[in-house]
Parts: sequence; structure tokens; C-alpha cells
Amino acid sequence: MITHVNDRMLEFLWFVGYCGEFPSQLAERIGGAVWWNRHIKYRAIERGYVTVWRGVYRQRVIRSLRLTDLGLDYISSKDPSALEYILSQPHGGIVNRINIEKTLRLHAVATGLMMALNAGAEVLPDRKPSLMPPNHRAIPIDPQKTYYYSAGELRDGIQAFEADSVAKSSRILGVIVRGTHCYCLYHTGHTRMYWMQNNEENTVASIDTLLTSRGFACRSFSQVIIASSLNVAPKIAKYSVNQRSRYFTVSDAYNNCYFVENSYRGDFQLKTICDPQWQQEVNHAALQGFKEPPTPTRSYDAVTPDNSRAVILGYQFDLLSLLNIDAAPSGFKYSPILLCFEYQVETLQLILGPKIEVRAIPEGGLYEWEKENNKSR
Repeated sequence: MITHVNDRMLEFLWFVGYCGEFPSQLAERIGGAVWWNRHIKYRAIERGYVTVWRGVYRQRVIRSLRLTDLGLDYISSKDPSALEYILSQPHGGIVNRINIEKTLRLHAVATGLMMALNAGAEVLPDRKPSLMPPNHRAIPIDPQKTYYYSAGELRDGIQAFEADSVAKSSRILGVIVRGTHCYCLYHTGHTRMYWMQNNEENTVASIDTLLTSRGFACRSFSQVIIASSLNVAPKIAKYSVNQRSRYFTVSDAYNNCYFVENSYRGDFQLKTICDPQWQQEVNHAALQGFKEPPTPTRSYDAVTPDNSRAVILGYQFDLLSLLNIDAAPSGFKYSPILLCFEYQVETLQLILGPKIEVRAIPEGGLYEWEKENNKSR
């Protein structure tokens, strides 16, 4: 839990206040059971701790939760230390403006924060190494831990790196850093986001310089594209790698381009991407019944028992790998099999076409293991 008190209402109000504006549907993913989180949200609205602001953007209704003075008083009475995080934000926890575009930006930032937290990352400033020069050694860097730095923290760190430097605007929500890997989070919403490729790649180069100067040793930079639904993935995959466009396309300037759904399922997928232990468990469960490749290779992960087909793990939904997949690997009689989660099958089959068979990972050990690990949420 974020706060030091076992109080679900306090936890919910902290997230709303810390983010300034909080998507109403995201409240169900603040740990614990969905039905209980929903009950807490409605009770907070009823008691006047939060208000619901509604707006319309491109024929979609936007519902935003905002903290009230009563909510601030509740947080102050339950855990004054938690209130300090909220008051340190530029908005101070209270937002009254009516600007739909700024609201959507804060919603995207809140989504990145929540998904990073559910993926096991440290998000609070005093629980992770700082990006600011004076005290960046206060907390040592642990390569076995996962850290999340928001766009605001990155901007402050870049501008503090050199007095004359200016952090240009970017669509990045933040980065997740673990060991030598850095995952850059973006929110594309219901369709392809507007994309200035050179500007975004320069921003990542600045982040690389910043992390290196603060003691991190990141050698791999990957994109994580968060979308409202899987329907956005085929729209992105219609364009070839490195194709220039005003809207987002996949680029090989990054090591990977992961596509993640903004949901509980996306939280689990992101954790398998960032956490090697979870990834190992999922791989072990997915490849049961298949054989190891006769020779080490990066083209596929296993082979069928009769050695006639290659087996590829695709549950991480790496668009860069999917667009470059070999539909006829040498040495096999038939086309490969791609394994993914059940909810991804239809979308991945649409992207890959009929030449590659897409199968769901068998239910059983994987889902039981996931259930056991989610009890502590």
C-alpha cells in the first residue's frame, strides 16, 4: 500500500489527490477486489470527498474524479505524511479548471502511474533513487528492483542536468527502469496518437543521458504503448516499420514496441515484461508440451514434439517482432505457431494473417499461479 494506514478509503483518496484528476474507471484497479474498490469510490462521492466532472471529447464521455477540501481533511486526519506527497504536486491536490485536453493528459499520467505500480515498480520519490544532482546517491540503485519515473520527474532531472537545457514536449508518460532495461510508457487511447518521431527519439536520448549520469546502466530502451482496447493494435500494424506518418508507427530505433491494454490484463502483461521472474513462470507454463530448440536461436522459442513446426511466444505483444516475424522459418515443414493469452488470439490472428496459427496458452498452471500472486494485491 502507498499509505501507512490500512484504510482503503485513504488509499483511494490519495491516488485521486496525487494525480489531480483521476479516471473514474481506473479506481477499480487500486489493488484489492474490484467490487470493493467500486464501493469505496461511490461512498467517497456520496460523502463529498471527491466530485465527478463530466465532459465530452470526440463523442466519448469523460468522467474525471477530483479531490475536494473534505477529502484533503480526511487524508490529513488519517495520515499526514501521505498528504505531503499531494501538496508537493503543482496542483496541490485540488483541480477546478475545465479543460478537457489537460484532463485527458492527467488521466494518461494517472494510467501510467497505476500500471507501473501494479507491475511492481516503486513510484514514490523517497522510495527510489532521485534523478536530481544533489542527493541522487541517497538511495542506492538496486538492479533487482523496478523504479518508475514520471514525465515531471524526468523533466526536472533533465533541466537540472545543465542550467541551459530545456526538456522539450513529449508524449511520454514516464519510464520504468529495471537493471539494464528502460521501458518508455505512452498512452495512445482509442486510436493512433499524434507522433513526432524525431522529437520523441531525441527525448529518449536525453533520458538515456540523464539515467547514465545518475548511475543507471540502461542498454535496452523499449516502448510500451498503452491503448484503451486491442482494436488499436491492427491500426498500428497496418503500417510497416519505420514508415513516416503524422501518427504513431513502429520504429526500430527501439529494442521493442510492446502493446498493452489499459486493463487488469494489461497490468499482468506489463509485469511479465518488466519482471524476469514472472516472465520465466509464464514461459514455463506456456511451453509445456513442446520441446526445446535443437540449437539455440532467437527466431523461435520451442518446437513441436514431431519437430515439424516452430513455436513462438507472442503474449508480450511486441509489435516490432510481430511485423518482422518469419512465416516460413528454414528447417520446418509447416508454418510456425504463435502462443499468446486467450484474449489476444483474435487480434494477433488479424495482424499476422492466415499463414501463422495463433493459439491461446493452455489454461491451468499459469492462471492458478497468477491467482496466487494476486492475493497480495
